[in-house]
Amino acid sequence: MTPSETAVQLFHAGASCAQAVLGACAPSLGLDQATAMKLGSGMGAGLAGLRETCGAVTAMVAILGLRDGIDSPMDAKTKAALYERIRSAIAAFDAQFGTHNCKALLQKASIEKQAGVAPEARTAAYYAQRPCAAFVRFCAEWITQSVPQPPSP
Repeated sequence: MTPSETAVQLFHAGASCAQAVLGACAPSLGLDQATAMKLGSGMGAGLAGLRETCGAVTAMVAILGLRDGIDSPMDAKTKAALYERIRSAIAAFDAQFGTHNCKALLQKASIEKQAGVAPEARTAAYYAQRPCAAFVRFCAEWITQSVPQPPSP
């Protein structure tokens, strides 16, 4: 299975959008599944249910940081390149879906959600109305297709 297929499968198995993307990309990052799922557990529903940045996008940013990020705060060149890469990833998501704001994405699907409410039960009806599988697929594909940045000399 491709990472994008795995991301959709994880989402349909109950993972949040962020957990689905992180879980699907975990092997390429050297992460075990449990660590990836824990890392993404607070990012879903637009960051802890606040309906802000889509959790799939937040996971994509975390993956880019893990894969291409810096471990020295003084590495301004690599940091600038990472920021540009993240902006490019978010721009690609926005071009595909119109926004990366969770609440706006759900409103486009005629789903009105309040910020800060408890997570919903994952039922067939939940999945039938949610556009989120497309978001996790897109983010996992983008990460898979983007070439890692070489480390700074």
